[in-house]
Amino acid sequence: MLSRRDFTAVSLAFCASAIVPFGARAQDFRNDATGLVEKFAQTGIAEVLGAKISQKEKTEKFRVLFKDFFDIPAIGRFVLGRSARAGSADEMAKFATLFEDVIVYTWSRRFGEYKGQTLKVNDSAPDGDEGAVVNSTILGNEGGNFAVAWRLRKRTDGFRVVDVIIEGVSMAITYRQEYATIIQQNGGVSGLIAQMEKQVADLRAKLG
Repeated sequence: MLSRRDFTAVSLAFCASAIVPFGARAQDFRNDATGLVEKFAQTGIAEVLGAKISQKEKTEKFRVLFKDFFDIPAIGRFVLGRSARAGSADEMAKFATLFEDVIVYTWSRRFGEYKGQTLKVNDSAPDGDEGAVVNSTILGNEGGNFAVAWRLRKRTDGFRVVDVIIEGVSMAITYRQEYATIIQQNGGVSGLIAQMEKQVADLRAKLG
């Protein structure tokens, strides 16, 4: 599975982005890539990080936020690669549920690591005919700035995030590489699902 270093970077990208000021694009954020990243940020601080609620409630609110702003099915298909065609319909449904749980529970555990970092949205650029990349920088209050790029794709109802890239390290590609190894070493998609079930149970137990 993803290393602690990679997950910490990704989760801090979320945490830091949560305090970016949200401007004039509020009315049409889903049709503007930069506006969507900013809206994700604004909602994250208001409903998750800054909310005076229990950890369990934060986890569930983050799940809703994640599902609303990220194209989870597309990320899952990319992560599985060719193996997505080898799995049964039941296995694909199980993988989708577990993949969502892995990300939600892992990020939820990192919320406590937030230490006032801020994120500056720099610019955006087209990425193919129906995509965009929003470039930003996390500004650490004790130094250690690093680049975060958000890759988005246009869907029927607007943009969705399909990858987060920290200092050149892609979240989606990292998952794809590590899951491919697990599939190869553990008997296919069914072996991956078994490993993910153990991981989700462990993460859920640690969240309490």
